[in-house]
Amino acid sequence: MPLEWSGLSPELLLALDRESAEGLRAQLERQIRDAIRAGRLGVGERLPSSRELARRLGVSRGLVQDCFAQLQAEGYLTTRAGAATTVAARACPRPAPAPEPPPVPRLIADFRSGVPDLGSFPLADWLWAMREAGRSLPTAALGYGEPRGAPALREVVAGYQRRVRAAAADPGRTVICSGYAQGLGLVLRALAAHGVRTLAYEDPGAPGATSLPPRTPG
Repeated sequence: MPLEWSGLSPELLLALDRESAEGLRAQLERQIRDAIRAGRLGVGERLPSSRELARRLGVSRGLVQDCFAQLQAEGYLTTRAGAATTVAARACPRPAPAPEPPPVPRLIADFRSGVPDLGSFPLADWLWAMREAGRSLPTAALGYGEPRGAPALREVVAGYQRRVRAAAADPGRTVICSGYAQGLGLVLRALAAHGVRTLAYEDPGAPGATSLPPRTPG
């Protein structure tokens, strides 16, 4: 399936050397031809309009139209009246299809470590919450923000821990992590900084979690 680009005229990296002995039209033809051969332009992808490409390169529109006509005659481009110029289907060989993966047995239950019940994820509620939060989201909230996590999120997480886990959770002492591995790494480094050298870890646990590389002294 060809890539679809937004906008009336998709970008295409081309550069003309006016000091070269090669003519401008020849350079343009060669660069577009090479882009198709190298796979930078795939079958069915749109090229910039002749007007827009001429404006970007600082050449006449007639030069670009002559270039497109030549590449169409060579079988690289397809041009139709009232439609965009695209890379022709016969311009480059199609890659061989990837081999079909072996069939995967259907499991009644998946007991792999670290894999939750993905089918139970409340996707509809999640999407609704994302849309509602985005309605009033300030621009500043799109930055990196507080390294420990957004204060509002830490407040909610701490409240959940107090209500559901009966934990003495304080938002000021709560850190939001990107995942289990980061959280475990932060905890181990904090303990090591306080002189802890021996830890107990549940068995079985997450694969590789007990084989973290030792911290370099100093």
